[in-house]
Amino acid sequence: MKYLIIFLSFLISAGNYCCQEFNSASLFEYAKKNSPQLLNSAVDVFISDEKIKEVRASGLPKINGEVSFQNFINVPTTVIPASSFNPGAQKDELLGVAFGTPFNANYNLKISQLIFSFRYVYGLKAARNFSELSRLANLQKNETVYENIRISLGQVIMLEKMQEIMKQNLSEIKILKKKTNKLIQAGVIDKNSINDILILELDINSGLEEIQSNKKLAVLSLKSIIGFPVDSTLNLINDFEVSGEDSFNNAMNTKNNNAFKIGEQNVILNDLNFKTTKSEGYPSVFGFFNQQHMAMRNNFDFFDSKKDWYPSTVWGINVTIPIYNSGEGKSKTNQKRLALVQSENELKLIESQIFNLYEMLKSNYNSAYLNYKNQKSKLVLIEGVYKNEERKLSLGASNSLSLSQRKMQFLQAQQQLILKEFELYKAEIQIKTHTNPIKL
Repeated sequence: MKYLIIFLSFLISAGNYCCQEFNSASLFEYAKKNSPQLLNSAVDVFISDEKIKEVRASGLPKINGEVSFQNFINVPTTVIPASSFNPGAQKDELLGVAFGTPFNANYNLKISQLIFSFRYVYGLKAARNFSELSRLANLQKNETVYENIRISLGQVIMLEKMQEIMKQNLSEIKILKKKTNKLIQAGVIDKNSINDILILELDINSGLEEIQSNKKLAVLSLKSIIGFPVDSTLNLINDFEVSGEDSFNNAMNTKNNNAFKIGEQNVILNDLNFKTTKSEGYPSVFGFFNQQHMAMRNNFDFFDSKKDWYPSTVWGINVTIPIYNSGEGKSKTNQKRLALVQSENELKLIESQIFNLYEMLKSNYNSAYLNYKNQKSKLVLIEGVYKNEERKLSLGASNSLSLSQRKMQFLQAQQQLILKEFELYKAEIQIKTHTNPIKL
């Protein structure tokens, strides 16, 4: 029964996705839960959080236990003057004496604690900065994916609109064929006039097949971006989400841009790396405690509770003071200082690039909007010319070649209008990415 409920829940969930009509926002919400690249980007944030814990833990007490056993097959021997035991011995006579026992064992408990280290302080700050850098990188990745989703959705919508236009034109061609055949039968025009219309019909069919193929590829690309099953149906909205011309009159705040924030974090991180490397020349203080028990036996009888284990207890403080490292530390510090200078220069460059990019995107948007309006007006004029040519053919004052040419011109103008609308949609998306940062 339990498995049946789970299976039914899965079917209901799958059915909801199949019936749902996705827009850019809902596609992005789906991608946040299913896109491999967004999931991996989120994992990077968790990894950076664990890095902070790792660095923080490096300054906390460390407790280690150790157990050792030694069996000296040959007990170490030392020599002493023989006269020490035999006053009558020669002065240069030596006597070999074995010190120790064949079987030795010990166990100990070691506790160490960092008391103070500049390297630890700066290292912890750097880890926190790295975590913030990972968070910003994740935010930037989400922005990029969201932009790609919207552009890919726009490509599908554009191809869908073109497909509908092609189908509509095919229907009109069929009606035109009937009218042309009637005019031929009435003797108004020549019987070969139908050939130009048949050629136009073949061209439109070829164009329709190409558009349908491109649409399938565009849908597959969109599914890949959001992590949607390739063998499932993805229902999408059928019109562009365009807000209007007056949406981008406000100047962009460069410092709110994620690329600039990442540049700032890189400067901070390089500054901390510089201070961390420099701090290697400062003293560090550590505390320690060691409790040890040793047993020395002539026979392997360490489990005999009647025999003694000899304790040794010690605690103390170690102060490490770097004195001279042959210039290695100075060279490493200079490298980090120069890396800091580089990151500061890169931040200035990023700020300039963001400003230039905004001006370029705003110019692209204004051009796309003007092109869209002009193409709309142009389409009205071309449609009028085509309708007029159609009336002239019905009166025998024109021919099918002229009508076919006008029809193709009208069809191309319709396609160009959809393309200009997509370019306007794309220009709006690109400028929104940099003026309206997303929040997670």
